[in-house]
Amino acid sequence: MPGKRRRRGARAIAIVLAALLLAVTAAADEDVIRIEASEAAHHIGEFAEVCGQVASTAYLASVGGRPTFLNLERPYPDQLFTVVIWGSNRKRFDGRPENIYDGKSICVTGKIVEHKGTPQIVVEDPDQMVITTAVGGTELRDFERVFVKAVLASLGHDVNYGSGQWDEETVEAMMAFQEDAGVSPSGEADPATLRALADAAENMPDPERDLIIRLLLFELARRQE
Repeated sequence: MPGKRRRRGARAIAIVLAALLLAVTAAADEDVIRIEASEAAHHIGEFAEVCGQVASTAYLASVGGRPTFLNLERPYPDQLFTVVIWGSNRKRFDGRPENIYDGKSICVTGKIVEHKGTPQIVVEDPDQMVITTAVGGTELRDFERVFVKAVLASLGHDVNYGSGQWDEETVEAMMAFQEDAGVSPSGEADPATLRALADAAENMPDPERDLIIRLLLFELARRQE
């Protein structure tokens, strides 16, 4: 078990390092704007990252194309924005999109188009979407989610830490940690859970813990420069 945990920890560290490089690349990409769902109607035809809370979902298996709809900020038919996933792309998701994202705050990247007066983005790949987790009134950035997932992995939990997507597997791993730590099992990186992760970090092998901390501090320093 210790050997398996070290291998997971080593992979997690590699992912954190990769995330640092991705964060630098993303910061340099000025072509992708980040907007709220309420603003999307003013950006038809643009490539953007649209963020909001999923207010209602639907999977229409009996309709042509078998679409999945994620409606942001307001339930259908009053939604401010719609994420569309066609049936041919559902298999790319680790679970049912209408369940994974229901009630979550998300950001989706793609070209904004209009359908019957409502702006929408058609998602073909799960990498176009991330779940943002509210912590202390703010949202975790993609790098920060990767960091939290890397800590979970270093503690021996199975997570898909190749991206910052807060998917169903991550929720299950987080809930398992929360139950072990005596924290309410919400599946989210709330303040109580982050403090529990900090306390549990003493169980990491010293080299892995030290390197993860150093990488995080270097990233924070880079953002202030």
